[in-house]
Amino acid sequence: MKKYLLLLAFLSFTFASNAEDPIPNKDFEIWNSTIVDNPRYYPFNSNENEIANNRIINVEKILDAYHGQSAVKISTTSITYDSTYSILGYFLNTDPKQGDIGAWTGGMPYTEKPTGIRGYYKYNVATADSALIVLVFRKGGSMLSTYEYKIGGIKDTYTLFNFPLVPALAQTPDSVVFCVVSSDFNKNESGVPGSVLKIDSVSFTGVVNQPATMNGDFELWDQVQTPYIVDGWSLSGDRVKGITRSTDAKTGLYALELTSFAGEENGNPGTQPGYVTTGYWDNTCGCQKGGTPFTNKKDTLTFWYKYAPVSTDQASVDLNLQKAGISIGGQNRILTASSNYQYVEIPFETGETPDAVIINIISSMWQNTSLAFVGSVLKIDNMNFKSQMNTGFENPREDLNITISPNPSKGEFRIQSSVGIIKGYDIYDITGAKVFTSTELTKEIDLTNSPDGIYFIRLKVGDKTIVRRLIKQ
Repeated sequence: MKKYLLLLAFLSFTFASNAEDPIPNKDFEIWNSTIVDNPRYYPFNSNENEIANNRIINVEKILDAYHGQSAVKISTTSITYDSTYSILGYFLNTDPKQGDIGAWTGGMPYTEKPTGIRGYYKYNVATADSALIVLVFRKGGSMLSTYEYKIGGIKDTYTLFNFPLVPALAQTPDSVVFCVVSSDFNKNESGVPGSVLKIDSVSFTGVVNQPATMNGDFELWDQVQTPYIVDGWSLSGDRVKGITRSTDAKTGLYALELTSFAGEENGNPGTQPGYVTTGYWDNTCGCQKGGTPFTNKKDTLTFWYKYAPVSTDQASVDLNLQKAGISIGGQNRILTASSNYQYVEIPFETGETPDAVIINIISSMWQNTSLAFVGSVLKIDNMNFKSQMNTGFENPREDLNITISPNPSKGEFRIQSSVGIIKGYDIYDITGAKVFTSTELTKEIDLTNSPDGIYFIRLKVGDKTIVRRLIKQ
């Protein structure tokens, strides 16, 4: 992995212009993922969104335990754009349904009738906040009882909590949902930034056996790799859904894939688009802000796309030109169905000189909220401003006229070019090591004696340099 990241860095350095590019990760080759420890049997927690949004994790394995080797620490973190937003730390054993406890289903199997719940905790806030423990007992698919308990105060050493179930359970359940939250969302929906709970040795009272999958001593943890998130682009909330690293690329290894998914719109079920942006939404002004530095009054945005819409859906790429945080113009292009990669140009011109540009890529029209539009898939690759392409490097129109076939092959490739004489090439393996160089006027490539795998070829065509991917199998 380290060598592969070095290769990506090498490619970015070698084939980018010296000027700062206003499009981050424009070839969508760089994606981020990490390994985190999650408490076993609690796959639903706040870590995934935190990592996806490039924030610190707020559900952690710690060695500061009351008993045994480990405990769990959850925190209310924060992020600042135009103002500060709180991010609750939580874990539970069912889909949280965006905090709608009445919609929780499933849970861990359990067929005893406890009289209470106990455990040990530390907390760091005296009066403004408290952590929550939520229990939902279910039977036959229906909810029996729900209990919420606050644990808070300033507790620097592990302190016992011991809560009875009031009113008592009237029936023996068949499952129970166990949830812990770092802040009291009933008092403050987003919680208080900096609230930290450490909890250990949790168990039910008045029973013979604990649930087999409760893991109340938090000794069992699973290492989980987070989904790959596209580097350099902004995501928010549920927008982490519908964003995928696709190997169906125009060039290179990857493309950006956005898929419209079933979510909520104003509290009602509806289609949400896969969406990435170089800016962010400011609730104060009800507008977009941010973006990347850009000072061209006249330019053209170019990219390649594929689109498989559902029903009459359409995708779009939007430009929002900014000056001192105010929009001074924009342009957009509606994208219709295409089973093959199509080249697109979006020319634009403004009367004023901008200082930033925001790019939005969306897999469905915002007004298409009906669930009938779930599943529309947009793929985007090789996004550039023409002003950034006049450097003697890869040009999408020229790339279209370079053919390497067969690809994949068993090792013999033939290059066809209608844009200039091929003066030579360099070939690199997936680790970034150069495996072959040719300075001859040749159109033949022979990798029959090389291992199977993915290679990059750097072609010198006329006065241009073009990078393509080879697959030997």
